[in-house]
Amino acid sequence: MYFSDAPYFGGAERYLELLISALKREAYEPCVLTPGGAGLRGFRERLGKMGIATLDVSLSGPYDISGYMELARIIRKWKPDLLHVNLPGTYDAQAGLVTLAAWLANCRSIVTTEHLAMVEGTWKRRLAKRFSNLFVRAVVSIAQSNLEFLTRTSRVPLSRIVVIHNGVNIAELDKAVPSHVRSILGLDASTFVFAIVGSLVARKGHRYLLKAITNLCIAGYGQVALLIVGEGEEGVSLKRECSELGLDGKVFFLGQRDDIQSVMLDIDCLIVPSTMEGMPFVILEAMVASKPVIASRIYGIPEVIVEGETGLLIPPRDVDSLCVAMRRMVEDPALSRKMGAAGRRRIKAHFSSERMARGVERVYDAVLSRGPMPAIE
Repeated sequence: MYFSDAPYFGGAERYLELLISALKREAYEPCVLTPGGAGLRGFRERLGKMGIATLDVSLSGPYDISGYMELARIIRKWKPDLLHVNLPGTYDAQAGLVTLAAWLANCRSIVTTEHLAMVEGTWKRRLAKRFSNLFVRAVVSIAQSNLEFLTRTSRVPLSRIVVIHNGVNIAELDKAVPSHVRSILGLDASTFVFAIVGSLVARKGHRYLLKAITNLCIAGYGQVALLIVGEGEEGVSLKRECSELGLDGKVFFLGQRDDIQSVMLDIDCLIVPSTMEGMPFVILEAMVASKPVIASRIYGIPEVIVEGETGLLIPPRDVDSLCVAMRRMVEDPALSRKMGAAGRRRIKAHFSSERMARGVERVYDAVLSRGPMPAIE
């Protein structure tokens, strides 16, 4: 049984879908507990098409006693052999307190996945998280970089943590066809096209990228364009800033897209200038499409991108370093293509959803047999 109470479909829910779809169904029969709102409707529908049961559960906050009682009733009714709680960050899954409800419902084999362990939250949330971890048999971390936060802040013993990197379904991504977004926007083959994909929120670093591309154009690199894919609270102000910087005709807002992989095939380089990330799936997707990536040197990102081999790493919030990295890509397209090809090889070798699922299955086996955790990846 899986639990996720995220209100919308994001990277952590993408992880859950990829994991579940790659499980050995002859050994595991998954079902998923989610909120009943519209934000995860598509997620639930896709799970249904895979023959996976989804159950609605509502928890309005960490002190929602009736919500916990409802969760406990569901667990007692279904009697799952194991509960896997998806934890995008400290604020989600009610600071992990669903583990207590599950334990009281006599489910003692509990696993969590930590995505953004660096989000510490309030002191009350930190205490709740530490308490909830007492009932957890194993913690899957998507990145090595989470280990310090998990052991120091959440007080999880290292012996209970297993690092299993995110993975993507390469065969499925390879089915994508070009979106022809270049021709639609009137960009010719000589234009070097950068892209940033993600919610339009402050931590994604869009403003640093707008300043960097402005500096790039001022320096004489006029044959460049930037595609901004996604929606969010900063959309209006980012569009206004583009106009103020004179970037009309250079920067294009594409909104929310369902064909991200098709867009990837039409760009030259992905940029991820975020100030906080775990291990973004968008980086893995770009690398599958043989595209180089420029990204912030933070948390789990350097575990995917090999500096100078599959992409370029820069300090977060550093406009000058970002501009230099962009200029390097534009000046040496052969190097850009070489990095892209190396990136695809790296994903195929280390970051497939099948590899991720086999690792998680080993954790399940260890928890159910009460054995030691498998070695850290």
